[in-house]
Amino acid sequence: MEKFACMYLRLSREDGDSTESNSISNQRQIIKSYARDNDFKVVAEYVDDGFSGSNFDRPKFKKMIQDLEEKKFKTIIVKDLSRFGRDYIESGKYLQKIFPEKGIRFISVNDNYDSENADVSDTHLILPIRNFINDSYCRDISMKVKSSKEIKRKNGEFIGAFAPFGYKKDSKNKHKLVVDTEVSHIIERIFNMKIDGYSSKAIADFLNSIGCVTPSKHKENSGDNHTTGFIVKDSKWDAKMVNRIITNKVYIGVLEQGKTRKLNYKSKREVEVNEEDWIVINDSHKPIISKSIYALANKMMLRDVKQSADIPHILSGMLYCKDCGSSMVRRKVKSKNGYNIFYIVLTIITKEIAQDIV
Repeated sequence: MEKFACMYLRLSREDGDSTESNSISNQRQIIKSYARDNDFKVVAEYVDDGFSGSNFDRPKFKKMIQDLEEKKFKTIIVKDLSRFGRDYIESGKYLQKIFPEKGIRFISVNDNYDSENADVSDTHLILPIRNFINDSYCRDISMKVKSSKEIKRKNGEFIGAFAPFGYKKDSKNKHKLVVDTEVSHIIERIFNMKIDGYSSKAIADFLNSIGCVTPSKHKENSGDNHTTGFIVKDSKWDAKMVNRIITNKVYIGVLEQGKTRKLNYKSKREVEVNEEDWIVINDSHKPIISKSIYALANKMMLRDVKQSADIPHILSGMLYCKDCGSSMVRRKVKSKNGYNIFYIVLTIITKEIAQDIV
C-alpha cells in the first residue's frame, strides 16, 4: 500500500553544512531512494536553504507544520536528525511530544529511526542523545565562526555583507574596501555642504533635486540584494541618511567593526556592543574625506546653522584649488562693512584659523 509523505531538506553554511554529503541534492536523492524502497509517495518537498538548525524560525519548516496541521500528509522524512534541527530542546519537543500527539510519523533515514517502529529507548534515550550531540556541534561551529570573524576584524579585514556607500569590495580581495568612484563625489559634496553650513535636511533636499542616487538605489543598480539601514519607502535622500554618512568614520579610512553581537548561537537577535569594545582599525583603506573636514563637518552637525528650506549655493562642492586640487568651501565672515565671502581649502589652513571661521 502506497503511503503519502513529505520530505524536509535543510542546509546552512553557518552550521558548517557546506560538504557535498549535506547538499540539498544529496539529501533529496537519499530520501527519494528510501521512499521508493519503502512504498512512500512523496507529495511535498520543503527546503530551507541557508537557514541555521539552531532554531526553528524557518519559512519552509513553518509551512510544513501548517500543512501537517491541515492533514495533507502524516509522515515526515529527513536525511538525518541534524537536517531537522540542531536545537536539543526544540527538536525533542517536536519528536517526543508534538508529533506523537498529532499522530505524525517521523523518519530519519541515516539515523535508522522510524517513530512508528521505535521503542521507548530509541525515542527517550538514543534520540535525545543524538539531538544533544547535534546541538553541541552547532554551538561549537558558532564559536569557531565568531572567533574567525574577530581575527579578521583585528587584522583590519572588512567582513560586512556589503560595502558602505562610497566604497565597494576589492575585486581581488572581498575583505578590502576600495573607493567607488561612481558615487564617491556624493560623499564629498555632502561633507562640503555641511561645512558650508547647510542643514542635513537641506543637503538631502538638494541631492534629491539634482537626482543623486541613494545608497539603496545604488546597491540595487549594482545587483546587491542585501538590505541596508538606508532603505526608505520612496528611495529618497533624507536627513537621517546624511547624518549617518557625516558621522561614519569609514570615510576617513577608519574601520569600526564589532558594533553588535548575536544574543546567543540560537538567536537571530543582535544587541549593541559598548563603544570601548568595538574593534577599530585606523588607515585600513583609502579615505574619501580628510580628517580635518570630517572634524569640522561633525562640529557643524551640532550647529546646523541654516534652515532646511534654504537652497544650497550653486557652486557648493564644485570649486577646487588650482594649486593643490583640494575641494574649497564657501565662507561668509562678518566685518564692520558687512560680510566678506571667500573660498578656502580647509585641509591646509591652521587650526586657529579654522576655529575662527567655523
